[in-house]
Amino acid sequence: MIFPPMLAFILWVPVALFFFRRYPIRVAILLNFLGGWAILPAAHFLASEDPQPYTILGDSLATNYFFTKATVTGFTGLLCVFLFDRKIFRRFRLTFWDLPMAMWCMVPLLSTIANPGDVGHGLQDEIYQLLSWGVPYVLGRLYFSDTASLRLAAKAFVIAGLLYVPICLVEIYYGPQFYAHLYGFQPLRWVRVKRYFGYRPIGFLENGTQLGIWMATAALLSVWLWLRHTFERILGLPTALVAIILCVTTILCQSTGSIVLLFALLPLVFISRKYFPRVCAIVLVVGILSFASLRLLNIVSLSETVHHNAAAHDVSAFLKKIGRGSLGTRLARDERTVSLALEQPLLGSNQWDWWSHLQMRPAGLWLLTFGMYGLFGLLALEAMQLIPVVRVAWFPIARSDIEDLNLRHAFVGVILMTAIDNLLNSAMILPLMLVIGGMSTWEAAAREVRVEVEIPEEMDYLPQLQAGDVLDVQEDWSTEVSSKAPVLDGKTMRPRPPAVVHAMDGSRIPPAEEELRETERARQSQDF
Repeated sequence: MIFPPMLAFILWVPVALFFFRRYPIRVAILLNFLGGWAILPAAHFLASEDPQPYTILGDSLATNYFFTKATVTGFTGLLCVFLFDRKIFRRFRLTFWDLPMAMWCMVPLLSTIANPGDVGHGLQDEIYQLLSWGVPYVLGRLYFSDTASLRLAAKAFVIAGLLYVPICLVEIYYGPQFYAHLYGFQPLRWVRVKRYFGYRPIGFLENGTQLGIWMATAALLSVWLWLRHTFERILGLPTALVAIILCVTTILCQSTGSIVLLFALLPLVFISRKYFPRVCAIVLVVGILSFASLRLLNIVSLSETVHHNAAAHDVSAFLKKIGRGSLGTRLARDERTVSLALEQPLLGSNQWDWWSHLQMRPAGLWLLTFGMYGLFGLLALEAMQLIPVVRVAWFPIARSDIEDLNLRHAFVGVILMTAIDNLLNSAMILPLMLVIGGMSTWEAAAREVRVEVEIPEEMDYLPQLQAGDVLDVQEDWSTEVSSKAPVLDGKTMRPRPPAVVHAMDGSRIPPAEEELRETERARQSQDF
């Protein structure tokens, strides 16, 4: 061990200050959250001899570990924005669409009131929720609600995935090594890491499943950047090559769920017109909500189905034969613990280890949330993830980007990937809250513009028609450039140049789509 985890957390404060001092504010925010999530330790875990310590939850929910990469990056992000751009907070206004996040941040305190006990513990959980979830969401609302900022975020996610490729390749061959050598004990280091060839890597993330989603997110966004020609190169590599590298690495990580989700959601990137994204998004949202509802009501018992249905039994046996029995194990654990969670259905037990006396931890974040914070917390969690998806896919104003450049559909795929993964796993990538926050406001796609017409100086000679003037037209007037043009008093009339659109911030938006892309590439290259 080179760095004790607590030392790494302390050193991250000056590192974040350097980012905000050196780089533009949006770049610094992305470096703080994505960089911190990529290289900081998950928490200061206490060493254990248990080969499968399922009592470890990770960073998504408040546990007995308060100092985690989630709270540290949230604290440094809030501190640095306050020091370098505090006036931005005057722009923040709560809207109806922020209600799910407000509920999610309030639920630890409400659960503490409903379960009288250690008030200090409840306040600690409240602070944890605000730092790990609330801060990136608010900063996303303030800084990543426009298309240019979301493109910057997409590029940052792709770069984060690309920089993880060497770590993945080394650990596929040698097994999870980096975290243990740098920070010491990693509780899930050897849990289900042996794969068809080599090992499933972890890097500095919580487990192999989270790394799989990390790489799949980068791969999905890189495919969009390549298809839309948004950036010709990323880190000096052609964008097409970057997309291929990330897709192949995602497959090599051998996290089955992330591979399936990546290729299932790629159509949202390839097909972005008409009703296809809308139908796909709504179907998946309904599927996510139906899964959680049916599991809570326990209408369908999967274990009973496997025992009494021949087809289900054959599928279960096949999955176990190919070494993919973990899906059935996760579903079985959820089925056995849901009745305990239902004992306090409204605001939960306010205990992160509410399942401990069963010696069996639920697998999905949704059920862990329900047992801890009840139906109130579960509705807040799901609404926070799915409302931006529905708004982007369904409402026209939320889909008002320039034709064929709808980056939000790609981020819809990323959010859906995370929401589906949360049904079976508990390790969410919290920097994604920057994007969720940015997509949770109407201004995310509706940007006010004003139109001006700029006329070059050499066109000033064009005469103004007065009453009684005769226009000698040598051929039919056309907006196309022609060798022949209308003539007035012996002077050739040329068509006026097209209007030039200016955003409210004064930046020029050329009328031609290719010019728009070139301008955006030049601006973004200055940031990264």
